[in-house]
Amino acid sequence: MMQATLKQEWKASRLRILYTSAVIAMVLLGAALINFIAYQTRSDHLSLFGMAMYFIGFCCMGIIPLYALVRGSGNMQPILFGDTGWLALLVPERSYVQLGARQLVNLAEYVIYMLPALLYLSFMAPTAGLLFHGAFSQYMPFPVNPGMSYVESIKQLYRFVFAEHFLELVQFGAMGVISFASWQAMFNFAMALYSAFIRTKKPNMFLIVVIIFFLFYFPMRIGTLGFDTDVSDMVRDSSFYGAVLRYSWNHTLRYAIFGAVYFLATGWLMEHKIEV
Repeated sequence: MMQATLKQEWKASRLRILYTSAVIAMVLLGAALINFIAYQTRSDHLSLFGMAMYFIGFCCMGIIPLYALVRGSGNMQPILFGDTGWLALLVPERSYVQLGARQLVNLAEYVIYMLPALLYLSFMAPTAGLLFHGAFSQYMPFPVNPGMSYVESIKQLYRFVFAEHFLELVQFGAMGVISFASWQAMFNFAMALYSAFIRTKKPNMFLIVVIIFFLFYFPMRIGTLGFDTDVSDMVRDSSFYGAVLRYSWNHTLRYAIFGAVYFLATGWLMEHKIEV
């Protein structure tokens, strides 16, 4: 049954995912081309414009996950508050299966958006190194030579990421996937709570945002899972990258545990509290 539900959810979402991916690709490809020209010409005006596009690319890194969460295929709002959403609740299938299928498709949607975006963002990196190598050279993870060609600069970046720090890259990728799944469960649980206990067809988005805030804030403030420690202590006891990974895994695992609880609670509310 899960396989059939996954196919149905993917069929319903694929066109929106395709169009959104095309828009993201065109915007970031244009930004990457501008940065390439800026790097080749060393024009101050063009380099500053290239950096503006670079920062826009960084903003996209925050907007893409938010868009996938709020408007993505895993969003339960159409089922809970839509005019025909009640039909989904009448399907002879466990709510956990429906919810899991939607969130798996949403996770795939997130990966489809993020991988090309990260690729294009890497193409913009040489311009950042060209403009900031003087002021921030001591903070650069690898030496930056302003006389290096654009292609050599990209090769140096990829060598640093994929050859020297591949294990760290895999861990950060895993944390990104786990974190997104946890956030999706949190969003859906907030809407399920609202639908179960307030029961209005038109949701009050301000109240839902308040619920999301507390669901997000609670894991940060309660419990440390035995991993929490001062960041300065971690840096003293290990390498910088090891300290960052340890600190990041601490928060990721904490949210993963709460995300699993939110997922189970959402399925239970859909089966026992939400009326069709």
